[in-house]
Amino acid sequence: MTKEFTYDINQFMWVKEINTFVADAWDLVAWMEDGLTHPEAFPNMKRQFYIKNYKTGNQRRFRFVKEYIDSPDNEPWSETYWQFKSEDGIICSICVALN
Repeated sequence: MTKEFTYDINQFMWVKEINTFVADAWDLVAWMEDGLTHPEAFPNMKRQFYIKNYKTGNQRRFRFVKEYIDSPDNEPWSETYWQFKSEDGIICSICVALN
């Protein structure tokens, strides 16, 4: 049996212009099927997960699409992201590492 993880929509920043939720993996607290929070940050890794709006009761399932590296201009560091996508085309980018 695969565990399902749900994240509160309030843990994400919404970037309307690019139709994308954004968050840092180390800040995400997952709710498990039994109603308890998972002791690790972002425990689903590259497996599917849900983002739920607890105010409206609506939720969307997100599935892994790709990994990419973002290197901001004139900065000596980069960020590794895992990109997920919902069935209706909403993107969710999770920062998983600072390089």
